[in-house]
Amino acid sequence: MPSGTMNADRINQLLERYYNAETTEAEEKELKRFFAEEEVPAHLLGEKEMFLQLQDMADASTPEGLEERLSKNIDQWEKQERKAERKTRILSLQWIGGIAASLLVLVTFGWYMYEPQPARKDTCATPEEAYIHAQQALAMFSDALNKGKKQMEAAHATTTRVERTIQEQFNKINE
Repeated sequence: MPSGTMNADRINQLLERYYNAETTEAEEKELKRFFAEEEVPAHLLGEKEMFLQLQDMADASTPEGLEERLSKNIDQWEKQERKAERKTRILSLQWIGGIAASLLVLVTFGWYMYEPQPARKDTCATPEEAYIHAQQALAMFSDALNKGKKQMEAAHATTTRVERTIQEQFNKINE
């Protein structure tokens, strides 16, 4: 076999490894040298063009201040990311605090509602004494109810008089 065919086979193998990101630096240099110096078979002309463009890009100088600008942008992005993480953490803590407070209120309310109440002692020694106290309480309630009823009757009478006066005035205006 001619050496050019072996060289092309070797280059094809290196290209396959290159596209799979499996080449070493020495192998990549070998590819660059091959495409820069030698005659290339027709089926590899596209790869030659790509390698020459990559070489041109590697040889091109970077604009002044690019590194500083990129570093500044990266720092700003990092700060924004930290702020977003902090906000997320604060919101999580607020949710947890709200849930904990709700659970505390529910547990306290439940404990209060289901706590056995101490048995109440009777204030009266005998049923007759209880009967007398009940009569007195009902009499006080009846008096308060009667006072309220009298006030309602007085208010009704006043309302009726006002309605009559308004009606009379309205009739005078319409005549």
